[in-house]
Amino acid sequence: MSTRQRKKSYVRPLIVPLVALAFTGYFAWHGWHGSFGMEARRHLVVEAARLDADLQKAKDERRAVERRVNLLRSANLESDMLDERAREILGFANANEIAIVTGAPQHSLVNRN
Repeated sequence: MSTRQRKKSYVRPLIVPLVALAFTGYFAWHGWHGSFGMEARRHLVVEAARLDADLQKAKDERRAVERRVNLLRSANLESDMLDERAREILGFANANEIAIVTGAPQHSLVNRN
């Protein structure tokens, strides 16, 4: 009866731990750098903070516009102030009024030909 004896291999007992280590490394890498990993989460937190700041700015602008619109409602509106402001902005005057414009540029009446 013949028995075959083999020399002990040093590599064979390391195969399973090396494969397990490779899988662990793969999942650890993607857990940190993947699209759902820690780095992606950090970028999402920074983006969320920026978007929150933009939202707050938009809300502040909306409140300011709502305040201005509220002043134009008929219950809060003073027609004299509105008339004065509209004339100032548009540069209009009634036919029976005398308009004195200050700070207007001086034009020469001399024809330059």
